[in-house]
Amino acid sequence: MSLNLPRLILADEHRSGKVPSGVLIATALKELGYKIKLFVGNADELTIRSLQVLCSQPVTLLDPVLCDGRANLRWLFESAASPDCLNLVLTNLGGRILEDAPFKVPKECVLLSDWLDCDVVPIIYSDASSTLTVRSVAAALRQIEGGGKPVRAILFRSILNNREYELVDREAGRTFTAFSIGSMPRVVERDSPTLLQLCSDSAASAALPIRSAAKQLLGMKQLVNWALFSAIAQAAPAWPRQPRLCEPITDSGKVNIAVVKHPVLSIAGDGTEILLRVLGCNVVDIPLVGDITHSVPIHGVYLPHGLAYMVLPKFFGNIYLKTMLTRGSTGGSFLFAEGGSSAILGDSITLPEGQGEGRGFGILPFSSIYRRATFGNIKKMTASSRKANPLLTGSRESVAGYASDSYATESSGEGDECWTVTDPADKNKTSPDGWCRDRILATSMRIEPWSAPDLFRRWLEG
Repeated sequence: MSLNLPRLILADEHRSGKVPSGVLIATALKELGYKIKLFVGNADELTIRSLQVLCSQPVTLLDPVLCDGRANLRWLFESAASPDCLNLVLTNLGGRILEDAPFKVPKECVLLSDWLDCDVVPIIYSDASSTLTVRSVAAALRQIEGGGKPVRAILFRSILNNREYELVDREAGRTFTAFSIGSMPRVVERDSPTLLQLCSDSAASAALPIRSAAKQLLGMKQLVNWALFSAIAQAAPAWPRQPRLCEPITDSGKVNIAVVKHPVLSIAGDGTEILLRVLGCNVVDIPLVGDITHSVPIHGVYLPHGLAYMVLPKFFGNIYLKTMLTRGSTGGSFLFAEGGSSAILGDSITLPEGQGEGRGFGILPFSSIYRRATFGNIKKMTASSRKANPLLTGSRESVAGYASDSYATESSGEGDECWTVTDPADKNKTSPDGWCRDRILATSMRIEPWSAPDLFRRWLEG
């Protein structure tokens, strides 16, 4: 049996410090009343958080490299997508490192087009001559279509004026069969806010220039054919139902996993929560701030990756959460803290930029050091077992994930780490990471459980 899952990939030419056009498009489509489900196709915390703030809804990370295979990614997409929505995947189209360098499309973009079996709309900068713009389009199309999926539509951004758009559109029309959805003028270009700003109490204010740019773009009649985004998505082939890669947990309906909720703990998306539900667990939202209203027993706690140091006092002010963590540390409960939240389960915490020191709950024996919260240099990694731990119990088992300079932590202990992290770009470059005891795990990586759903299931089941 097949599903109707309207889907479309928006691939943005990368420019450092600039808001991706896909973010403006998603915001505008939401403003127009379209029901959208949002995905980000590469590990990009800033884009994920921007979409959360601007569109006021969850975002799912859908990175083919982190998912470690076609079957895993398609199962995740089917689990998160909705037949009633325009399922919109924003990803990086790549670009040129130097002006005279070749245009390079990252493999994530090509794999998404192939594995999701849907259209990619490249969004190309047109702030140079029409000849150079068309050359960039040609290079991008050649690499995307090398994966077997023809490109039917393109969008131009940073157009100086209508005359420039006419020139580039005419030149592109002579060269490609792909048609233009329109142009986004240079006046709607915006500098991107920082991840720190978008995780602060003033996130709405930091995102206001982007929201204003989306409204400004909507007011410029006939520059962008908005209806075509939905039309192209609706034309995607029927989606064959994906086979389960592992079965739900035995008696999983009785397993209640508490997920700690706060905006600063959302920058990796909702993929882990989706897998928890797919495996049959009941996900119980535990707000870090505010009233807790559930009345079911809790069998495990998940602390999602984020800039947890920004709200460190709130963890200790939440008596319910403090009690859950304390109880979990003394028994066989599932406890999982990843990335920027891993320090919560450790001992001393050195805060960034001379802000002093804090304390974790002391559940695991390690110390953490936060560096300055910036965006960039996300590095994808693979973790393999170093000694017995609750996720990787076999010597040949591994899980994918990433680390970022937005939340770096360091251990003060030597030799107690539970796995070895390998940089896929340099397999000789390894480092220890992760701390565990029984079914408790803290890791400075943000792991992608969809890279190994069967291992995650085994860990949950205990």
